[in-house]
Amino acid sequence: MSDKGNDEPALMSASASLLFDALLHQTQDQVYFKDRHSRFIRVSDAVAKKFGLGAAEEMIGKSDFDFFSEEHAREAFEDEQSLMVKDERLINKTEKETWPDGTITWVTSTKVPLHIGPGKPVGIMGITRDITERVVAERALADSREQLRQKNEEMATDFENAGRVQQRLIPGPLPEHSKVELAVLNLSYSDVGGDVITFPLVSKNYLSFLLGDVSGHGLSAGLFTILVKHLADFYMPSKFSHPEQALIELDQHMKGLIPSGFVAVMVGTLDLSELEYATLTLANAAQPPLLWFHGSTGKVDIVDCPSENVVGLGICENVSVTEFTIDPGDCLLFMTDGLIECRNMDGVELGTEGLVEIFEGCAQRPIDEIVKTLEDFLKTYCGENYPQDDTTLLALRLKS
Repeated sequence: MSDKGNDEPALMSASASLLFDALLHQTQDQVYFKDRHSRFIRVSDAVAKKFGLGAAEEMIGKSDFDFFSEEHAREAFEDEQSLMVKDERLINKTEKETWPDGTITWVTSTKVPLHIGPGKPVGIMGITRDITERVVAERALADSREQLRQKNEEMATDFENAGRVQQRLIPGPLPEHSKVELAVLNLSYSDVGGDVITFPLVSKNYLSFLLGDVSGHGLSAGLFTILVKHLADFYMPSKFSHPEQALIELDQHMKGLIPSGFVAVMVGTLDLSELEYATLTLANAAQPPLLWFHGSTGKVDIVDCPSENVVGLGICENVSVTEFTIDPGDCLLFMTDGLIECRNMDGVELGTEGLVEIFEGCAQRPIDEIVKTLEDFLKTYCGENYPQDDTTLLALRLKS
């Protein structure tokens, strides 16, 4: 408290000249005064330091031409001469300073005509603040944003193109068979989906299919769906009578390929060699139950197949199969979990049971209409939040 009391009288009685000298010695801004020929007559210590001089007095009589490139010095000189002629002010102008060695710095400059009494200006006084770090940071940020924009644009194009390729490959043309009707809904949550459906074998007496769901979303999951389709199409035809072996072999080929991921998949083979019925054999790895519409009764059963471990971890060994007989007029509905896990506006999950009534009511319509009716139902159930996930369903009916 005593120090403050001793300092205040001295501060209050300090002359303007003393305070001005303190400003020039202590400010970090570049304060300067120039004559009518734009030569320095007084500068702050920060100016001398900027130009690598030992004392502010060494600046007297020099001009910007002694320190900067001709380009920058000429521009600054012409600006100052114009300000004095027009008696105008320049406030916080951002300037690029080009040095003789090619170095570029950035400053904000305020320059005003200097008046000593009435009459024309006798010079220029100015304050310059170095903003090089800020400008460099802003430009680096702008460059990063532009690079990010370009990468996002490239990524969006890649996703769009990948989606086009995937739509051509999955499911591809649906097989035609004299004894079976088929219809498929394969809906992606984004440009590229993680669901896969394919029909590896179609012959007079057999029809096989694979319905799967690769964990995750996006381009990575989409690429793995194409790999699963390729492997199924390559290996399953030779194992059409034993879908469990096809599932085991698929597991071995996919082992460790999906980082922290897997494939839920159902493999099925329809034996059509008999005239009066067909035999369906299923091998399941974590796929939801299927719905079975009985043409003779008009009722729907939920069929929960025994499930093996998911595919892709290399642990599928003893896979159980489900085998049953299908009569003409029966219609089966297979689906991925994106369908049964969708929720309405109140957050209620649809579940397999939620499809029974709607499927029962449309299962005798033309096969394409069944799929369309189910899709319309899902749109109504989910409202604006549709689709909520990759969604695939397969409707399969044995012709009468």
